[in-house]
Amino acid sequence: MTEYDNTNSGVMFPPYPDQRLVLQGKIDIEGNEQRIICIRQPLKKDGDAVLVVYKQAGILYPNDKKGNDKAPEYSGPIDDRADLRWAGWKGEKNGNHYLSLRVSNKENPDSEPSHRGGPVANNPVVDDEIPF
Repeated sequence: MTEYDNTNSGVMFPPYPDQRLVLQGKIDIEGNEQRIICIRQPLKKDGDAVLVVYKQAGILYPNDKKGNDKAPEYSGPIDDRADLRWAGWKGEKNGNHYLSLRVSNKENPDSEPSHRGGPVANNPVVDDEIPF
Protein backbone atom coordinates (compact mmCIF):
# COMPACT_ATOMS: atom_id res chain seq x y z
CA MET A 1 0.00 0.00 0.00
CA THR A 2 1.32 3.45 -0.93
CA GLU A 3 1.57 6.04 1.85
CA TYR A 4 -0.07 9.42 1.34
CA ASP A 5 2.53 12.14 0.74
CA ASN A 6 1.45 15.36 2.43
CA THR A 7 4.72 17.22 1.77
CA ASN A 8 4.11 20.92 1.03
CA SER A 9 0.41 20.71 1.79
CA GLY A 10 -1.96 21.27 4.69
CA VAL A 11 -5.52 22.06 5.62
CA MET A 12 -7.26 24.47 8.02
CA PHE A 13 -10.66 24.10 9.67
CA PRO A 14 -12.96 26.36 11.68
CA PRO A 15 -12.14 26.30 15.41
CA TYR A 16 -13.80 23.82 17.72
CA PRO A 17 -16.71 25.24 19.75
CA ASP A 18 -14.58 25.19 22.94
CA GLN A 19 -11.67 27.12 21.32
CA ARG A 20 -11.62 30.88 21.54
CA LEU A 21 -9.18 33.56 20.36
CA VAL A 22 -8.47 35.52 23.52
CA LEU A 23 -5.31 37.58 22.90
CA GLN A 24 -3.26 38.95 20.04
CA GLY A 25 -0.09 40.99 19.89
CA LYS A 26 3.64 40.93 19.27
CA ILE A 27 6.65 39.44 21.01
CA ASP A 28 10.33 40.26 20.58
CA ILE A 29 12.61 37.25 20.91
CA GLU A 30 16.29 38.20 20.73
CA GLY A 31 15.60 41.19 18.48
CA ASN A 32 13.17 39.35 16.19
CA GLU A 33 9.66 40.79 16.51
CA GLN A 34 6.85 38.36 15.69
CA ARG A 35 3.05 38.56 15.70
CA ILE A 36 1.35 36.11 18.05
CA ILE A 37 -2.16 35.02 18.98
CA CYS A 38 -3.39 33.12 22.00
CA ILE A 39 -6.23 30.59 21.89
CA ARG A 40 -8.05 29.32 24.97
CA GLN A 41 -8.83 25.62 24.72
CA PRO A 42 -9.37 22.73 27.11
CA LEU A 43 -6.27 20.53 26.94
CA LYS A 44 -5.74 19.33 30.48
CA LYS A 45 -7.24 16.00 31.55
CA ASP A 46 -9.31 17.66 34.26
CA GLY A 47 -10.95 19.89 31.63
CA ASP A 48 -9.27 23.12 32.74
CA ALA A 49 -8.54 25.43 29.85
CA VAL A 50 -5.01 26.38 28.87
CA LEU A 51 -3.75 29.24 26.73
CA VAL A 52 -1.91 28.11 23.59
CA VAL A 53 0.31 30.72 21.89
CA TYR A 54 0.85 30.65 18.11
CA LYS A 55 3.32 32.63 15.98
CA GLN A 56 2.38 34.14 12.65
CA ALA A 57 3.50 31.94 9.75
CA GLY A 58 2.59 34.23 6.88
CA ILE A 59 -0.23 36.01 5.12
CA LEU A 60 -2.87 34.76 2.68
CA TYR A 61 -4.26 37.50 0.45
CA PRO A 62 -7.55 37.06 -1.47
CA ASN A 63 -6.93 36.36 -5.18
CA ASP A 64 -8.77 37.63 -8.20
CA LYS A 65 -9.29 34.31 -9.98
CA LYS A 66 -9.82 36.11 -13.34
CA GLY A 67 -12.10 33.37 -14.66
CA ASN A 68 -9.70 30.53 -13.75
CA ASP A 69 -11.67 28.09 -11.56
CA LYS A 70 -8.48 26.20 -10.64
CA ALA A 71 -6.73 29.30 -9.28
CA PRO A 72 -6.50 29.53 -5.47
CA GLU A 73 -8.85 31.78 -3.52
CA TYR A 74 -5.87 32.96 -1.42
CA SER A 75 -2.07 33.15 -1.79
CA GLY A 76 0.84 34.90 -0.17
CA PRO A 77 4.34 34.78 1.29
CA ILE A 78 5.58 32.48 4.04
CA ASP A 79 7.26 34.60 6.72
CA ASP A 80 10.44 32.64 7.39
CA ARG A 81 10.98 31.33 3.83
CA ALA A 82 11.48 34.07 1.23
CA ASP A 83 11.82 31.40 -1.49
CA LEU A 84 8.36 29.90 -0.85
CA ARG A 85 4.73 30.96 -1.12
CA TRP A 86 1.49 29.25 -0.19
CA ALA A 87 -1.93 29.13 -1.75
CA GLY A 88 -5.33 28.14 -0.41
CA TRP A 89 -8.45 26.67 -1.97
CA LYS A 90 -11.82 26.63 -0.25
CA GLY A 91 -13.41 23.23 0.00
CA GLU A 92 -16.51 21.57 1.40
CA LYS A 93 -17.26 17.93 2.07
CA ASN A 94 -20.32 16.54 3.83
CA GLY A 95 -21.38 20.09 4.78
CA ASN A 96 -18.04 20.86 6.46
CA HIS A 97 -15.85 23.69 5.15
CA TYR A 98 -12.05 23.77 5.04
CA LEU A 99 -9.16 25.60 3.39
CA SER A 100 -6.67 23.32 1.64
CA LEU A 101 -3.10 24.67 1.46
CA ARG A 102 -0.24 24.02 -0.97
CA VAL A 103 3.34 25.31 -0.79
CA SER A 104 5.35 26.10 -3.93
CA ASN A 105 8.54 27.86 -4.97
CA LYS A 106 8.06 31.61 -5.20
CA GLU A 107 10.03 31.86 -8.45
CA ASN A 108 8.01 29.15 -10.20
CA PRO A 109 4.47 28.90 -8.78
CA ASP A 110 3.43 26.79 -11.80
CA SER A 111 5.54 23.94 -10.38
CA GLU A 112 2.98 23.63 -7.60
CA PRO A 113 1.30 20.21 -7.51
CA SER A 114 -2.33 20.17 -8.58
CA HIS A 115 -4.87 20.85 -5.82
CA ARG A 116 -6.16 17.82 -3.97
CA GLY A 117 -9.16 17.88 -1.65
CA GLY A 118 -8.42 17.83 2.06
CA PRO A 119 -10.05 16.07 4.98
CA VAL A 120 -13.32 17.28 6.45
CA ALA A 121 -13.89 19.28 9.60
CA ASN A 122 -15.89 17.99 12.54
CA ASN A 123 -17.85 21.22 12.93
CA PRO A 124 -19.57 23.19 10.16
CA VAL A 125 -19.08 26.87 9.46
CA VAL A 126 -22.06 29.05 10.31
CA ASP A 127 -21.96 30.88 6.96
CA ASP A 128 -20.35 30.17 3.61
CA GLU A 129 -17.63 32.81 3.95
CA ILE A 130 -14.49 31.18 5.33
CA PRO A 131 -12.76 33.94 7.31
CA PHE A 132 -9.16 32.88 6.58
